[in-house]
Amino acid sequence: MKIKTAYMGEIVIEPSTLMTFEHGIPGFEEERDFALLPIEDNDAFHVLQSTQTEALAFIVTNPYTITTNYNFELEEATVHALQIKDEIEVAVFAIVSLKETIARSTINLKAPIILNTINKKAKQVILNNEEYAIRHLISSESQKG
Repeated sequence: MKIKTAYMGEIVIEPSTLMTFEHGIPGFEEERDFALLPIEDNDAFHVLQSTQTEALAFIVTNPYTITTNYNFELEEATVHALQIKDEIEVAVFAIVSLKETIARSTINLKAPIILNTINKKAKQVILNNEEYAIRHLISSESQKG
């Protein structure tokens, strides 16, 4: 399957690698199918690329590689919607806003993307935890310790 991407031009992807957001992503409800694309020479970040809209792409990462003490309980409705049977089926991603420097870049810990790695169903959830911010400075983590 060929798709046009925001950062990599036109590429061929395997349809089996697509992630499906049944109700889209908040703000982009009509966008349902996304590909998780690796970034060359960078294992920490990926591109979450819409298969429908070339310009719609998010930089995402595993939030556990950026921050310490990040944990939350999934609501039963999310577990049911994504048909999660075991926690080993779950992958968590967070959207990154890259700025001029990493020191000014942020990660959205308030609204992680949850993926069932078995059936490829995904959902962005909004956490009710006031501890997590939409614009958490990535650099604030490297200064801890």
